[in-house]
Amino acid sequence: MNSRTLTIDRITVSVLQHRFVAIVAEMGEAMLRTAYSQILNSSRDFSTALCDGQGRLVAQAEHVPIHVGNLPWAVRSVAQAFEGRIVPGDLYLLNDPYHGGNHLPDLTVLLPVFAAGRLV
Repeated sequence: MNSRTLTIDRITVSVLQHRFVAIVAEMGEAMLRTAYSQILNSSRDFSTALCDGQGRLVAQAEHVPIHVGNLPWAVRSVAQAFEGRIVPGDLYLLNDPYHGGNHLPDLTVLLPVFAAGRLV
């Protein structure tokens, strides 16, 4: 196994942290602007977050944090179920409580992110 050590200064870490939080906040604003459901518009009963390829939480927006608690399991479940077959343009919809969903009425939408053709 090849292990690399990456050193990042505190300023870069802070800039990246704030950028990731801004991304998930913008995702939430897009949900509000495009949602037809009054549940989303009025009660803001949704969450947005970024995870890495292993399902580790990178950033979450300030919506309903309980949704984000199961997100790592949802990411891992999809990664295992579709291992080697995840490609750019894929979108996964999940509501199975045994694989990272909260309960049946809650839907989890997972969009894999690729950089230079590699899943990140």
